[in-house]
Amino acid sequence: MYQSVLVTGASSGIGEATAIHLAHKGFRVFAAARSLDKLMTLSGLGGGRITPLAMDVTDEASIAAGLAEISDGGGALYGLVNNAGVSVMGPVEEVPAADWRRQYETNVFGLVNVTRAVLPQMRAAGRGRIINIGSVAGRIAAPFQGAYASSKHAVEGLSDSLRREMGPHGVKVSLIRPGFINTPFGAQEQDELERYTGGAYAEQINIFKAWHAKGHPNAVGPIVIAEAVHHALTAKHPHSRYTAPAKFLGLLAMRNLLPSAIVDRVLERVIGLAGVGKKPTIK
Repeated sequence: MYQSVLVTGASSGIGEATAIHLAHKGFRVFAAARSLDKLMTLSGLGGGRITPLAMDVTDEASIAAGLAEISDGGGALYGLVNNAGVSVMGPVEEVPAADWRRQYETNVFGLVNVTRAVLPQMRAAGRGRIINIGSVAGRIAAPFQGAYASSKHAVEGLSDSLRREMGPHGVKVSLIRPGFINTPFGAQEQDELERYTGGAYAEQINIFKAWHAKGHPNAVGPIVIAEAVHHALTAKHPHSRYTAPAKFLGLLAMRNLLPSAIVDRVLERVIGLAGVGKKPTIK
């Protein structure tokens, strides 16, 4: 039998590419999203090894129903790819409390909900793989990414604890950190930023938005993440962390090795924010 893998947030972008790639590699893929309508295009792909599945990661009853359907159709899960996520962008001061909660409900609590639901069967089987989709922003946060970046920082810590808890039970846990990827996710982030282009941070936001607008459209496609997921699912000793595209490894090395003040200045210059909003010194 094909090994069964659940991929959340599979209706577009990284999740969709991962579901298709894994199916072509021989996995039985359960591709989940809140709306089945958005998953219908996947039904005919992957050599008949993709099963669309309605699942809202913020709703424990929806998760339970989805896992029951998986159990009926394919037995125990071997792998879980926690990809479902949203991105709330904007100044920390101005992002409404409801949007902060929406950010964490999906990116953190939703991930925890699904993971907790599948762990008993993996632990009982003494095998399994859990792959959490984090972000480069989970290690180096640009301005106006406070809500999103902090949620991905949380996924970093969660993944470390889970990996150490589940190792003795034969379940391996990996974190994948995408940088800019050419998916619709960038357009959603641009829409989020647009809400703040007339506020107290207007000058900074407009500069950041112009820089950010070039990132996703000029990036590589989501297949690089799908390939990393496949390696994490199949390698005898999967990495604890994957960064893709590889060019972002240099950025993470800078963050790890240089003082924060220098990293701040480098980011300001790269984004175009150097000197913005700073009042001249009066002598």
